[in-house]
Amino acid sequence: MLIGVLWLYALRWKLPPSFDGRGQRSLEDWLNLEVEHAAFGFYGGLINDVVLPNLTLFSWLVFLLELLVGLSLLFGLLTRLGAGLGLLLALNLGVGLLEVPGEWPWSYAMLAMWHGLFLVTAAGRVWGLDALLRSRSLPVRLQLLT
Repeated sequence: MLIGVLWLYALRWKLPPSFDGRGQRSLEDWLNLEVEHAAFGFYGGLINDVVLPNLTLFSWLVFLLELLVGLSLLFGLLTRLGAGLGLLLALNLGVGLLEVPGEWPWSYAMLAMWHGLFLVTAAGRVWGLDALLRSRSLPVRLQLLT
């Protein structure tokens, strides 16, 4: 639940429709730092050539994915799906911010570790809404997400 709150708390500086940072660094500022201090040239190029020219689209995508992950983990709803998406987001953050001055890359490794743990243990099945979903005899395909 706390990791879900962490994702939701992180949304406070990238709220739509302006995604302007609300007095803090904006998503665009962080993306520019990822280009300037890219640990991998291909990644910096991808951010510079694809993401930044389409910033509004990617800002919405980041916002909605982080909102989905946060709500999923907070309520234990489709926890494996939320954990899988959170794992991908944490790895992306780790790769992008690896060489940015002042960032501690191990925090993203630990965040990825937690999501991996939630993914393999299906954490929402005890106190989460996934327990209710599974008790209603869902199709096997949907049970894999819970």
